[in-house]
Amino acid sequence: MKYKIKKESEFEKILEIKVELEDLDTHKDEAVKKIGKQIKVAGFRPGKIPANIVTREVGEDYINEEAIELFLPQTLFSILNDEEISPATRPAIKEIKKQKNHFDVEVLITLWPKLSKSPKLSQTVEVESIKPSDEEIEGQIERIKSQFAEVSKVERPLNSGDYAMMNLSATKNNVDLKDFTYNDYLYEVGSGSLTPALDSKLEGVAPGAIIKFTDSIPQINEENVELTVLVKEVREKILPELTDEWVADTTEFENIDSLKKELIINIENVKKQQIASQYQAELTNKLIEEVDMKLPEQLVIAEMDSILQNFLNELKQSNIQLEDYFKITGLTEETLRDDLNKQASRNLTMVLILDKVIEDLDMKLDDKDLALVDEHMQTHNDDEDDSDQSSHRLNLEAESLRNKAMLHVLQQGVSVDKDGEKVYLQDVYNRSTDLGEEE
Repeated sequence: MKYKIKKESEFEKILEIKVELEDLDTHKDEAVKKIGKQIKVAGFRPGKIPANIVTREVGEDYINEEAIELFLPQTLFSILNDEEISPATRPAIKEIKKQKNHFDVEVLITLWPKLSKSPKLSQTVEVESIKPSDEEIEGQIERIKSQFAEVSKVERPLNSGDYAMMNLSATKNNVDLKDFTYNDYLYEVGSGSLTPALDSKLEGVAPGAIIKFTDSIPQINEENVELTVLVKEVREKILPELTDEWVADTTEFENIDSLKKELIINIENVKKQQIASQYQAELTNKLIEEVDMKLPEQLVIAEMDSILQNFLNELKQSNIQLEDYFKITGLTEETLRDDLNKQASRNLTMVLILDKVIEDLDMKLDDKDLALVDEHMQTHNDDEDDSDQSSHRLNLEAESLRNKAMLHVLQQGVSVDKDGEKVYLQDVYNRSTDLGEEE
């Protein structure tokens, strides 16, 4: 056997192997057995077909090509090891050519690509403001007041926000649904907590009225249920008056101002979490667009396969078939493939950016990072052999390093609102340094 290596592209090599017929001798018997299990010959059971019959049915060249498939894995491993080449994906056979006394085999070797330079990290990203509006603050105050609201019986029809004292019964096919029968039940109109149509049926109904309608009951997985509701009383919600005295007596705050200050902080924290995701997505888009790198095809295909497998597992856990998913979403295999290609390219490009950041900054895992890796490894499958355990640990360490690099990237970017005012999001991320005292 002889071979030579040629450069196909910046991150791809072609391995040309000259496979002599005698190189295949030790694999031909195995190839015949494998083929014999796959073909059908009248009078013979699969796997019990004599070698000469298999050869007669498929031909010597087919057997040799199957033997090549068996011969290549260990051969490729030895060549790549000797040449100190680490492929990023499984080597792919491009072509097998039959010559007079040998076979010429071309194998595509895909290398892990690298960026020559990092994209500009100090990108400006426009995000929503974290400042709460007056309506948001008032909404939170109303929610607190509602927790301490009182109810008072009134002689008028029901409105949204009122409470109905009612009896409710449900039947299906003339059979009472005892799990959905309530007497003297105090129900808040507009809460949507019992059935989808109940709120709209109750609004405008006066005390003493009886209403009947058909609805579904999600809680007990029933549809087309006949519901009967007797409205016995209408009770109005009376909210307390917002005063410094009421705030001091019923909450942990001294007055209205201190309550509002705390509400503003809470609303900002919630909005920061949401806007931080928006910032990361937009910043990632900008960095990927700036790189605009052509990735090796086999690497993209491998990433697409990984994403697809995870997606199929999610569908399986939800008891959804792929065909049903296409019907529900209106997508086709072609659109799904295009989406997978785009997602795979984005994922890989971002990994290359993070790897370049790690290289430029000479990032290393600290003791705390390594301790977390150790902790995860202790919960990992002990049935794996040493090589699998080692491979899993290396993957964990690489992921941890990229997480550190991503944190650095997020810290380099600048988030501003539509008015150009800086929006500080850094305290959302887990960091070892305190950025609370920003300018």
